[in-house]
Amino acid sequence: MSEEVDSLSSTIISNKSLEPGYLSTLSTIITDISGTQEMFSTIIGDLSGVPIRIPLSINDLLNSYEATVVKETADRSAVATFTTPSVEGLKPELYKWAAAGFPSSYAISRLYLSPPSVCSDGVNRTLLHYFEWLFGKSLADWLHSLDEITDGMIFMFSHDGFTKITLHVTRTSV
Repeated sequence: MSEEVDSLSSTIISNKSLEPGYLSTLSTIITDISGTQEMFSTIIGDLSGVPIRIPLSINDLLNSYEATVVKETADRSAVATFTTPSVEGLKPELYKWAAAGFPSSYAISRLYLSPPSVCSDGVNRTLLHYFEWLFGKSLADWLHSLDEITDGMIFMFSHDGFTKITLHVTRTSV
């Protein structure tokens, strides 16, 4: 270590652009850091792949939980609006379907949901399970409720597995 300090000092002294005041500051710095090899090896060890431990506080949990509850409340409201069967609510899209010539699997409504990584009850859910959990019923119950208020149409759904659920309609008879 002493040889390294001597080498550094001679390099600095040979550099004529340094003012004398810098040398005294530098020697203080060299003196200050020369006894801290263990501290630097600890820091370098932490940066070289050893995980740095960060404590999880109760406030972190509360903030995360509260944010999830707020999100789920908004999503539950969106699901309720999307799934409430109403002839009057369906008419505008069903008229568009009729105007297009009754194509099969015509998309009449879409819902975008993004399930949280962990729901407020501690369960990790896929898009469809999250939808059913928010709805409080199965997808089959939802589709059946639509069949009860219409005639000559069958309803089905599709999803992209991540955020989008689409309600489709198909004509059952000619």
